[in-house]
Amino acid sequence: MCKNERSLEGRTVIFTGSNFPDEAAGKVEELGGKALYMPLIETSVRQTEKPDFNAYGWLIFTSRTSAEAFCQLHADRLPKIAAVGEKTAEVLENNGYQVDFIPTVYSADRFVEEFPAVAEGRKCLFIKGALAKNTIVNMPLPVDEWIIYDTNLKLDNAKTLSRMKHQTIIFASPSAVSAYRKAGGDWKDIEVAAIGHVTEKAIKDAGGHIDFIPANYTYLDVVNEIAKGRCNE
Repeated sequence: MCKNERSLEGRTVIFTGSNFPDEAAGKVEELGGKALYMPLIETSVRQTEKPDFNAYGWLIFTSRTSAEAFCQLHADRLPKIAAVGEKTAEVLENNGYQVDFIPTVYSADRFVEEFPAVAEGRKCLFIKGALAKNTIVNMPLPVDEWIIYDTNLKLDNAKTLSRMKHQTIIFASPSAVSAYRKAGGDWKDIEVAAIGHVTEKAIKDAGGHIDFIPANYTYLDVVNEIAKGRCNE
């Protein structure tokens, strides 16, 4: 563990997701750095007729955003719930729902490896954003999809960010990477942090490099990874 309690002194860390991560931003400030929030994506809840949740044995959530949108429905008498990641589970639990399964690693790839063993072949409903990957629906289980929110790119913020150099930028989704590149952002003179291997692949496919990627896919873990990197300088 780094003994330097100000390991991010003089550094700026920029968060680009659709939600401001208070705890992680606070950690940046605690370690002497400056936390900026410049969302590259925004989400909007779809106004669609909700399915019969009780026709399913499991509801599956892979993002905090899908969980937050679902909780606005105030649905009750639900089947079992599976969530990818502690933050997604936390949203559901804070709204009174019991989460019955979380994978050992917070990624969809690990989820599809571990979940079928506990699903007992029951029909599942994947509650998702419009841009979610096909990883979940490709499981060897009956899985329906319900799109609960759309994702839009915030290109004005992306253009501003593209002009900022000598910063550490955290990307948490391929959509954020797409916004950055569409606005003309390049990978020169910045440090790049990725949350999740899908985001990592999007960055590399766009010609970028990865300086920091945590083993656990959370904002707090990526901040700790950045701080650890400073200790090794």
